[in-house]
Amino acid sequence: MPKFAAIRLSSRDILFESDDYIAVNKRRGWLIHQTLDDGRPDLFRALASYLRRKGSGDEYLALHHRLDLWTSGVVIFSKSHRANEVLASVFKERKATKIYRAICRGKGPADSGELVDFLKKTTVKRMQRMEKVFKGGQKAITKYRFIEERGGHSLVEFELVTGRMHQIRAQSALAGFPIVGDRLYGVDPAGLSEVEGALLHACRLELYDPFSDRNLCIEAKIPDAFDEFLRGEQSEAARSNGFRYLLFHKPYGVLCQFTPNTPGEACLGDFGLPKDVYAVGRLDKDSEGLLLLTDDGKTNHRLSHPKHNKKKTYWVQVEGEPDEPALERLRRGITIKKYQCLPCGAKRLGEINFPAREPPIRERKSIPTTWIEIVLSEGKNRQVRRMTAAIGFPTLRLIRVAVEGLGLDGLAPGEMREVSAGFGLAD
Repeated sequence: MPKFAAIRLSSRDILFESDDYIAVNKRRGWLIHQTLDDGRPDLFRALASYLRRKGSGDEYLALHHRLDLWTSGVVIFSKSHRANEVLASVFKERKATKIYRAICRGKGPADSGELVDFLKKTTVKRMQRMEKVFKGGQKAITKYRFIEERGGHSLVEFELVTGRMHQIRAQSALAGFPIVGDRLYGVDPAGLSEVEGALLHACRLELYDPFSDRNLCIEAKIPDAFDEFLRGEQSEAARSNGFRYLLFHKPYGVLCQFTPNTPGEACLGDFGLPKDVYAVGRLDKDSEGLLLLTDDGKTNHRLSHPKHNKKKTYWVQVEGEPDEPALERLRRGITIKKYQCLPCGAKRLGEINFPAREPPIRERKSIPTTWIEIVLSEGKNRQVRRMTAAIGFPTLRLIRVAVEGLGLDGLAPGEMREVSAGFGLAD
């Protein structure tokens, strides 16, 4: 009998937990459920063991969605009968938002779009797989967005609209950009030895929790296997056009310049960043998050000038609980100091899996705080803070999480990563 590595969960594997739910960051190679081979570890039994070790007793545990063996990321379980009913409804009625990222071979005909196929389960050499059919199948719908290209590979984000077996794997292969490492649907045998198992990750799950009356937003960091694969190509690709592009996670309290204004002030020059690169746009000293630095003046202009309509996404922790009318004022374009802001994206977020700030934010026990997402295509001085103040909800913490298709994935505060002039940097 083959020996398999034991699955022993710790608090680091838990993404979210309440009285009703628990979400786990499933690793590549972990089974979800018990199989006929009783000696093979699975996540369900490992989680039950983890809860017993915590002293939770024999708690109720149920699961309504699955991830394939090599797919990693967010898996949510119900810990109560009432939560089980909620999750059953959420997944059956497609009320959850499920976002995945994958490394694919090649690139599709468009930067974003929707894949629509009719798929039917078949068995080939004792292996179950989904085949495209013209009648008798189930409709499968997947939205996709190319984030970045490196050499002959692409980092792609997928959103499941339906939930069929192997849906992303099958549809991406049918569309001509199969997932790296997928031996079942990959079409290029020469590329199948790159990694073991498809490089597919469930990075975000959003759903409404009626018990807390909040939207839960649970995120899982991209696994090291993705980064290791991309780093193998990135050095040459990053300099293919003669310019450098760096992503940097600016911590709180750091000036967005390479020299301090006064002795002892933290600045970009304290983090070992290369010389001759400049920040694309700025972040205030008391703001955090994604900063792109480059020596490519054209890209700097494309991403920073409002006429190019490049999107910047912020997660904002505000004092109070903005309602839908308040968010709608932001969406329409609010006026601050006689300046008419452009329409923007604005929505409430659930629980945010993000490191606590040091020093911590100012909180008042009598007033709750709320995380909202704001997406701008412009960038005036302290604009986000002035916008939230104008609707009566002061900003307590501000994090830029994305610029166009580039995000903070895998970057801790103070860390940098070099990227290529791919999808996130081009027109």
